[in-house]
Amino acid sequence: MVLQSYKDLMAKLMVDIAVVEQERANVIAALKEYASDIHKQMGKIDRNSSITVRGKSLKMLKIVLPSWEENDNIYQRRVEDMVDELTQKGIGLLEKGEPLHEFLGKRMTTKELYNAVVGIGNVRIQLYKIESQRELQISWSEVARNSGGEGFLSAFVILSSLLYYMRRDETDIFAEKNEGKVLLMDNPFAQTNASHLLKPMMEVAKNNNTQLICLTGLGGESIYNRFDNIYVLNLVESALNRAQYLRGKHVMGEEPEIISMARIEVSSEEGQLSLIF
Repeated sequence: MVLQSYKDLMAKLMVDIAVVEQERANVIAALKEYASDIHKQMGKIDRNSSITVRGKSLKMLKIVLPSWEENDNIYQRRVEDMVDELTQKGIGLLEKGEPLHEFLGKRMTTKELYNAVVGIGNVRIQLYKIESQRELQISWSEVARNSGGEGFLSAFVILSSLLYYMRRDETDIFAEKNEGKVLLMDNPFAQTNASHLLKPMMEVAKNNNTQLICLTGLGGESIYNRFDNIYVLNLVESALNRAQYLRGKHVMGEEPEIISMARIEVSSEEGQLSLIF
């Protein structure tokens, strides 16, 4: 009877172990599939970043990823190692009576998972540095050494590509999959008023179906020639109360057929004007 009870207990434990192993396999498969989807989506961010500069096509943003298919076995082992490591550390915390929430919250993030499986350092990001006479392909680490205007252009390329990617709806087969965006920018020309930098910026915006509304105190043909419409905004004292309002005057481009009025509050703090829409 004792031997039979041990046999029954062993059989139950074997079933429990099989269930645990199956759950472990399911967790590993789910994490690997999620990491694979992240990898696939990252490859789509730079899809619409090609523009024409001085007569030749340049892919302003290029994200070079390791081949998932070629490294599939390696990634499988890395996911398994990650799950085993988290399991062992989690058991250690439970044995001490400590909660798992904070530990898993820090380790089980999208960034931590992708870094453990693929390695963020294995992803190469390349952009183009636009100079007055030439274009140079540079790495992401070299972007920080760009001048103010070149750095702004690189940041704008990243922003526009991300906007295009985030607004893309692949489930709607009837959509153009390049929805319009509007960016309201506060004086983006402080470092970027050179025409060889402004033109690529406008081309990137056009390529991503993005309308730019730029507020600036600067002028000059290099800026004016990049926009279809130019308005001059003046602060005018109100005759009814002690307030100011903005009056716009259209000075360049075709007059739009419809103008929608909007209320804009202007406040001044420490010499800086703030616009509240």
